[in-house]
Amino acid sequence: MTGTMDAKVSLLMEGYPRNGFTVFSNYLGKDQGVCITRLHPEYVVEKYGLKNSRFHWLSGVKQQGTLSPKNVSALVKQVRGEIKDGQRKFFLDGLEYLLLWNDMNGIVASLKEIEKDMEKAEASMIVSIDPLTFEEKDLKKLKESFPELSEISVGSQQIGADEPAGKGRIDADLLVSRGLTATP
Repeated sequence: MTGTMDAKVSLLMEGYPRNGFTVFSNYLGKDQGVCITRLHPEYVVEKYGLKNSRFHWLSGVKQQGTLSPKNVSALVKQVRGEIKDGQRKFFLDGLEYLLLWNDMNGIVASLKEIEKDMEKAEASMIVSIDPLTFEEKDLKKLKESFPELSEISVGSQQIGADEPAGKGRIDADLLVSRGLTATP
């Protein structure tokens, strides 16, 4: 990584099509990362080529590699363990699924705990959300607590950037935190 994100946990607001996995793949480059997702890991690897990632599946299915959506503290514990193992790049897709089982205050508190651990370890997490899946009050709380990514490039296609090209970039055409959403 040639630069650092201003925030350690940043929101990637997106609708359809979902570009978060592609953004994360570009962000990783040849590095290994950790992907926590509602989608089945095999599907994500096949569709997005995230072979260099460790996966944790947000699911009620009890098997190795799954995290229960009912237990946000287990998510925090898992991220801490990954940080101790040397992981520095994280992606979380499925926050709306966590919200089915937990309240927004608990989710935000857990993400704040994760952010403190990320700061100590010089790590970062991208949290992909579809704003249409959240109640306005919950979306407002998220936006107040975490910055949005404002510049996203997927291949040569730039999505939703309002700043001059290259300003404050992390790696080749990736992310900048400031407040613009990615839209279809």
